[in-house]
Amino acid sequence: MADIVEGNALPTEIQITTVIGYTLREYYSQVTGSGRDVIEVLGLPYDFTERCPLCGGKDCAQFICYYYRGVIDEKGTFYKAFPIARYLCKGKGTALIVKHRTFSLLPFQLVPYIKYSIPFITNSLKRVYGEESSVKELLDYLACIGAAAGYIDLSASSFYGFRSFILKCIDKMLALGFYKEAESALQNPSERQRIKVFLAFAEDFTFRETSASIRGPCALGYDYYMRNGGYLKNGHFLFGAPSQFR
Repeated sequence: MADIVEGNALPTEIQITTVIGYTLREYYSQVTGSGRDVIEVLGLPYDFTERCPLCGGKDCAQFICYYYRGVIDEKGTFYKAFPIARYLCKGKGTALIVKHRTFSLLPFQLVPYIKYSIPFITNSLKRVYGEESSVKELLDYLACIGAAAGYIDLSASSFYGFRSFILKCIDKMLALGFYKEAESALQNPSERQRIKVFLAFAEDFTFRETSASIRGPCALGYDYYMRNGGYLKNGHFLFGAPSQFR
């Protein structure tokens, strides 16, 4: 499930997961070709002038460019060159992470190094584990809408990769114990039941500590990230592993 990464993406840069308030399609249409800082384009609630995420310096972090990677959005549409904003740390602070001089803002629907978005992964799994469709029925359905609308196709091996991916997410949740209300059900010996419980829990999850509440699996991923300290403490991701933890 590796990303298609294009342009001059740096494998060692810090990634900051970011609530954008838009679908990936809306983000793409507004950001592509703008050439301006995504914070300005989308009106995101970030201001790095007071504190650089990498070194803590004031008036340090500077937007420099976009890099481009492959993304499959919530509906299955494939974007070969999806823009991700990159920033440069000028090292004005005292807490510089020596390996890293750049950081990027990753929309919270995306997974580092995986082209499939979180909603696409969880919706695909939901059809099999929540709605009791077979894997073949899912693949046939996606092939059908793909042929009609020009969306990406999905292979059986990719679907089973989704299953392994979510099982790792469940292990992360259990290891840190952030979600006591779901722990006993997630420890069910049946792999199928664990995935089903995770999907139901994620679907109903609400994160309220933003200007507008966000719901669903992406909200759960953001909540996990923030409980780990967010960008101020270089927090771990629930969905995937960013470059600083690879």
